[in-house]
Amino acid sequence: MGCEYTERGPRSNAKTQPFPGRYGQQVGGYNDDYLQMGEWQKLPKVKAYDKRVREIKTGVRKEMSPKNQLTKIKEGGFLDLVVQKRFDEVKEKIGFSSNIFMVFGLPTHKLNGNPAFWTKETSLCKLTVTRDDKNEVPYGCYARINQIFIDTEIRTKNTNVIDVGRTFNEYVKKVGYEEGYANKALLRQLINYVTSVIKVEPKDPLPGRIMGVHSLVARAWDIYFDVRNPDQLTFSKGQIILDEGYARYIHKHSVPLDMNVVRCFKRNPLALDFYRFLAYRNNGLNETVAFSDKLLFEQLGTDQQIDKVTRSRLKAILKALQMYWPVKAKLEGGYFELQPSPPAVQRKIPSRQPIVIVDKSGVK
Repeated sequence: MGCEYTERGPRSNAKTQPFPGRYGQQVGGYNDDYLQMGEWQKLPKVKAYDKRVREIKTGVRKEMSPKNQLTKIKEGGFLDLVVQKRFDEVKEKIGFSSNIFMVFGLPTHKLNGNPAFWTKETSLCKLTVTRDDKNEVPYGCYARINQIFIDTEIRTKNTNVIDVGRTFNEYVKKVGYEEGYANKALLRQLINYVTSVIKVEPKDPLPGRIMGVHSLVARAWDIYFDVRNPDQLTFSKGQIILDEGYARYIHKHSVPLDMNVVRCFKRNPLALDFYRFLAYRNNGLNETVAFSDKLLFEQLGTDQQIDKVTRSRLKAILKALQMYWPVKAKLEGGYFELQPSPPAVQRKIPSRQPIVIVDKSGVK
């Protein structure tokens, strides 16, 4: 039997004839238009597909539940890391992140409508990220991992030239993923980040005083990765040459991180943001700080509108973190409290050496 199509999908034998949806996939006998009519609720096999279709169309991804938060942390290998540490089998790997992204979380998902810029405000500062006209505002886990990798390279190698390797798999390993467990989205978020413009400004500066940081992320880049053939060698190493001012700022204003923790949270943007926030606020802390937990929610990269859900998710993340790092923090009674705690990285941090700046022509 045939299948007659209308604007809203198939008629008559729609449930028996498979056909492609708008995104080129076949799902039983239902396309995405038909699913929108409410039938998806009766079809468990296509729920996941319909959910993803709606995310693509709206750009809105539903936040995971607090219960699933701990499950995701376990799946990320964090509990294995805790066990290894208790048996002194963990070797700390030091990374760095600039204080900009330890105070502000990037978007957790693709922004609806691909706006030209994105802003994030706290009670003290405002961050604006402006995208390149061909790209997007960086978002998600891959954007965060790329940013931490670049900041670590600047701080540890004292240069504004970032070596990304000669193959896609080489870069995948550099940022902490395993071969086959990262895709072209990692490269896309790298390009989104290095082509963006970052601006940070205080919300209420002193009368008559104008302050702020405004910079391109990179001045030049030469990257060629064949994602479909991830071991395909290029003739030379790919490079990113960061803007001098931006590189100097990161080199001076970065805080150490335990990369073992970062890599366990590499698929969990809220956990990454919360861990970095704790590491930053605890760095040099000599007295207890406490404030409304809603101010904490403002700073993290969550778009969850229900405070009690966000609070529960953060409590789950904090509980897991405290099994590995004895940070004296708590979320209780509508407030967040942080007491002076051991640093996020126990090893001695190598002293900062002068940064060597190379311009886009390769001249030091």
